[in-house]
Order: sequence, then C-alpha cells, then structure tokens
Amino acid sequence: MLAPILLFVYNRPWHTRQTLNALSSNLLADESILYIYSDGPKEDANQVDLNKIREIRDLINERSWCGDVRVIERSDNLGLANSIISGVSEIINKYGKVIVLEDDILTGKYFLQFMNEALEVYEYEKKVFGVSGFKYPSTKRIKDSTYFLPIACSWSYATWKDRWDKVNFDGKKLLAEIESKGIQKELDFGGIEFYSMLKDQIEGRVDSWAIRYYVSMFLENAYFFYPNLSLVSNIGFDNSGVHCGTDQYFSKNPHSLKNINVVHTEVKLKRSIIKIIADSFNKKNTKESRLGLFKKKLNLFLKFRKY
Repeated sequence: MLAPILLFVYNRPWHTRQTLNALSSNLLADESILYIYSDGPKEDANQVDLNKIREIRDLINERSWCGDVRVIERSDNLGLANSIISGVSEIINKYGKVIVLEDDILTGKYFLQFMNEALEVYEYEKKVFGVSGFKYPSTKRIKDSTYFLPIACSWSYATWKDRWDKVNFDGKKLLAEIESKGIQKELDFGGIEFYSMLKDQIEGRVDSWAIRYYVSMFLENAYFFYPNLSLVSNIGFDNSGVHCGTDQYFSKNPHSLKNINVVHTEVKLKRSIIKIIADSFNKKNTKESRLGLFKKKLNLFLKFRKY
C-alpha cells in the first residue's frame, strides 16, 4: 500500500499552487491519497490574511490533485508546529506511515516513488528514523546514490508510526535528558547550534516541531535516509513567510527529475559523507557564498519558520 501524503497549507496561494502542480505530476500521484490540512486564521487576522486563506481553500478544492484528496479545514489557527504534530499523528495512527510536505516544497517526478520505496525497504530497520527527498548542498560530490546522516530534514520527509511514537514533543524533558547526559556539544552538527535551538523552542522564541523531532532521533541514536540528488526544491525563501527573508538560493537549485532506485544497504554512517556535509555547513565566506547563505537559511528554517 502506498503511503498517504500530507500537505500543510496556510496563506500562500501561489506557493501552494506550485506545490500541488508538481505533486500531481509525480508518478504514483494518481494512485495516492492526499490529505490537505488548511490551518485557520489567527484571532487578529486582517482582511488580507482572511482573503488569502479563503483563496487557499478555493485552490485546494479546485480539482483532484491526486487519486483521492481529503481536505481538513481548521476553524482555528493551530500554528505550524501543532498543525503538523496533530495532523501527522492522526494519519499515521490510521495508516502506519506517512509522507509529509509543506506548501513551499516542489517535488520531482520520481519523488513519491523514491519515498514509497524507502518506506518499504527500511520499514523494519528501526535505526532508520525517517526518509527525506531533499539533499543538503555539499562542497564535494557524494558518490553513493543513497546514504544516511545523523541529522533529520523536514523539507519533505516520511516515517513510520513506531518511529513517530518515539518522538517526545516535550522540549523541557528533551533538554533535561541532553543536559543530564552532558551531550550538548554532540547535539550540534557542522556549526548548526541545535542545542540553542531547543532552548529557544522551550522559551517560546520559536515554534519549531522539527527541533524536537531531531533531538528525539538523536537520543535514539538513529539516522535519516537521503538521496544524493535532491528530489525536491524549496521555493519559500522569498519574503512570503514569517521570518523568511528574500533569497533566490533554493529557487536557483531546482530538483532533479531523475529516478533514484532504493536498494537496501547496511544501516550505518560513513565518515567520509558525514565530513562532506559537516564541512559544507561549516564553510564560511564573508562575501555570502552560496553555502554561507545556505547555513543562514538552515538556521532560519529550524529556528524561525512558523505561521
């Protein structure tokens, strides 16, 4: 059985249309179930925001974007984190697995095929916490067609119920465990300060579900599965989202239209690949090189991306 697809939308009609058009062009789209969660307006929403939400709801009901489309329109505003946590929990409890997208992720033709194959191939490998169709930029070419990393990614991901059930969304408890074990430094990766991000989430400065997801995976000593070509691209860094500035980096790096076969390999980390990705994160350029911009945007993504 193919995994159900979950798409979370709010008030960005143009981005949502691009995302839905790309998804509907995927192989397996006409055989898949798509759940679209439309978050409701904030209490202080102005008429412009209300019109955008109304436009979003007209759009998602416009046609059958996949084989079976089911729309959930929230009357209240849950916010990105709560919307995702509740939506994924609801559907994964029913189907046992999910593929998740947000409203600014364009998918290549073979994205659904890759994600479904990975879900099937690694279903019983408990050390695999999830799958992503996104490839982090790297300074060197990674020869392996697929590989594992000790960090997660929410720019498209898939997982199984038994792994989702291990996620602790109580940030304070996660922080207490990290500090009691004295592994604050180990939590960070390639200059990305995940430990600080977790504290920011606890103190209410950010509304990130992703940092709690990653820390839970870290404490399980588990990994994420990736392709060596990105099957998705992010079009959200255009000043249209809260705390997302204007930048064309992701838009200029289109997703691959190639198929990447998923073949079962031993679930282990390769130091050479870890070094390539970590070095890419650490690369600094005072002239704001592409990778320097990527590091800034990755921090924004995990720290500040919210409705």
